[in-house]
Amino acid sequence: MELRIEHLTKQYGSFFAVNDINIVLTRGVYGLLGANGAGKTTLMRLLCDIQTPTCGTIRYDGQDIRTYGDHYRNVLGYLPQDFGYYPNFTALKFLLYMSAIKGLSKGFAMQRSLELLEEVGLLQVKDKKIKTFSGGMKQRLGIAQAMLNDPKVLVLDEPTAGLDPKERVRFRNLISSFSQNKIVLLSTHIVSDVEYIAGDILVMKQGKFIHEGRPDEIIRSIDGKVWECSVPNADVPSLERSYNIGNMRMEGASTVLRVINEEKPMENAVSVSPNLEDLYLYYFNEEENMK
Repeated sequence: MELRIEHLTKQYGSFFAVNDINIVLTRGVYGLLGANGAGKTTLMRLLCDIQTPTCGTIRYDGQDIRTYGDHYRNVLGYLPQDFGYYPNFTALKFLLYMSAIKGLSKGFAMQRSLELLEEVGLLQVKDKKIKTFSGGMKQRLGIAQAMLNDPKVLVLDEPTAGLDPKERVRFRNLISSFSQNKIVLLSTHIVSDVEYIAGDILVMKQGKFIHEGRPDEIIRSIDGKVWECSVPNADVPSLERSYNIGNMRMEGASTVLRVINEEKPMENAVSVSPNLEDLYLYYFNEEENMK
């Protein structure tokens, strides 16, 4: 099983949302990491054949997805960033409706819907209207609809955005449990969402992959660029303007700063081991500050 992407490009005038991407995805969970506007959603819509590329091809097991048509959609599960639902539908009615759209038989649809509602923890509220659900419950219903046809390719666009920490952990564990023998692509700008479940990380910036590999491999690219130092509390505001600062913690009259910088930022700074959050801040701090 493979999804082969070759010279994939999506251009709007002079702007490249996706710019000449080449990669082969096989079984496993891939975390697509990047700031808002990096091109993640456009890439995922191209992979789901919702948008047409300016050039390039996407092949599933050697077959161009644009000519594969319904056969490709039958192996595809997709949870968009804002998935549509009918607020007055119950959870069960919504899954049965989505099953009909996917062409599943009535008997199988009922069995599969009940199974998935149990797996996502919504069986007890299957007859409740979706408009009464919390954000986390709606997202769990969203992953259930994406799994109705037991897809081989599962595409999830910012699935944990807006969820509280407890729901995010629950959702990550749910995705992990569904990922066996599948190609799973999980897009996010929340580092912890991919840190624990993704075998490979794809770092995307300005429509291109700037890093690909296992988390420990790509983190090594910023070895020697992460520092910790203790400074007087009064100096923190000016240092924040001068340096790319991640975490900080106050200790009495001093503050311990974690600084991402090419050079040693100050005399008492000590080099520390980088993590995935440091990598994100190294590449995307400027974009986040401009929002």
